[in-house]
Amino acid sequence: MWFPGSKKKRTPAEQSAPPADVRLPVDDLSDEDFLGFIFNKMLGRDPDPEGKAHQLKFLRAGNSRVSLLLNIMEAPEYVFKIVRDNIHHYVKLLPIKDERPDRYEIRSDRSGIEKSWFYGVREDADFDWLEQKIVKNGYYERPGVWSFIIDEDKRMMAEIAAEFGPRTVLDFGCANGAVLKCLKDMGIAGEGVEISRLALDKAPDEIRDAIHIGDLMDLALPRGYDLILGLDIFEHLNPNKLDGYIARIFGLLNEGGHVYANIPAYGKDVVFGEIFEVDYPAWHEDIAAGKCFRAIPVDEYGYPKNGHIICAGTDWWVDRFERAGFRREIEIERALHRKRDEAMEKISPARRSSYVFSKNAAPEGRQAILDRISPPKTIGI
Repeated sequence: MWFPGSKKKRTPAEQSAPPADVRLPVDDLSDEDFLGFIFNKMLGRDPDPEGKAHQLKFLRAGNSRVSLLLNIMEAPEYVFKIVRDNIHHYVKLLPIKDERPDRYEIRSDRSGIEKSWFYGVREDADFDWLEQKIVKNGYYERPGVWSFIIDEDKRMMAEIAAEFGPRTVLDFGCANGAVLKCLKDMGIAGEGVEISRLALDKAPDEIRDAIHIGDLMDLALPRGYDLILGLDIFEHLNPNKLDGYIARIFGLLNEGGHVYANIPAYGKDVVFGEIFEVDYPAWHEDIAAGKCFRAIPVDEYGYPKNGHIICAGTDWWVDRFERAGFRREIEIERALHRKRDEAMEKISPARRSSYVFSKNAAPEGRQAILDRISPPKTIGI
C-alpha cells in the first residue's frame, strides 16, 4: 500500500511484474518450446508446421519474443478466439427455452453423472419449430459463430478437394469462402453457397463474387459441378428437409462426380470407427429404430448446440445419401484416412468423421482419385 511521504507509487504494471532479477520458467524454454507454449496458451492449439517455421525464422532474425506475442495478438485467429470465447458476455440471443418448457429437460449420460439440457422431439413439427427460431432470431448472423480464418484446417480441406481432380467445385455452406480461397490459389475454380450475409462480408475480395447468397433449394446455380463439398453443414439442416437438399445436390453434380461430406456422425462406422460416442440411452433407441436423435443437446438459451439440429448415427447418414442414388466410395475414404488421419488428429479430430459419395462414378475415375491420393510407387531402372 502507498501512503503520502512513502516511496513513489508503483503502477499496476510495475506491481504485477516480477523483480528484475527473477526469471520466469518460460524464459528458459528454447524458441521451439516457447512457440509451443505460446500457441497453446493463446490459440489453444499446437503450431502448424508452416506457422512454426515462419515464427522461428522471425525469432532467429533477431526479433524479440515480445514482438512475436504482439503479432499473435493482432492475428485474426487470436481476435476471433477472444470474440468466440467471450461472445456470450455482450451478444445475447433471445432465449427460447421458456417458450416450450414441455420440450426441454435435463438428461443424464450413460454414466449417470453428466447432466445436460435437451430438446425433446415428439413429432416432426418440433424440428420445424427449432429451425424457425434459429432463422428468425439470427443465430447465424452473430459474431463468433463462424471461423473466418484461412488456417491449416482450411488448407487441408482444399488439398483433399484437389485430389478428386475437379474442374468445378461447389462448397455448400462455405461461410466466408476460406476453402474457396485456398482452391483458387491452387488454380481450381470454385463457387460457394451461404445463407449468412455476415459471412459474405468477411469473404476475401477475390472470391466474394463466387459466393451465392441464399438457400440452396432456391438458387439458380449456373452449372453442374464435379465435386460438391459439405463441410459441417448437413447437421445444421432441418431433418424434415434433408432429403430435398440431398436430391438437389445429386441433381447439381455432374455424372461421375463426388460429394465430400464432413458430418459429426455418432457410433461405430465401418471406415472411420467411433469418433462421436452414443452417450445417451435414448440415442441407442433411435439408432435401433433407424431414426435421427429425438433428444437434441441444447445450449443455455435452448438452441441446438453449435446449431446442430440433426444428430444421428453413421448408418442413418449413409442411408440418406444412398436412397438418393449416391454410392459410398469406401476405397477412397480409406485412402484419405491413411494419408490424413494423423494430421486431422492434430488439427481437427472431428474432420475424421467424413464420407465420400459418388454419382455413378466409373472404376477408372475411382482409380485416378486413388492414384492422386497415394501416387503409385515407381521402380527405377
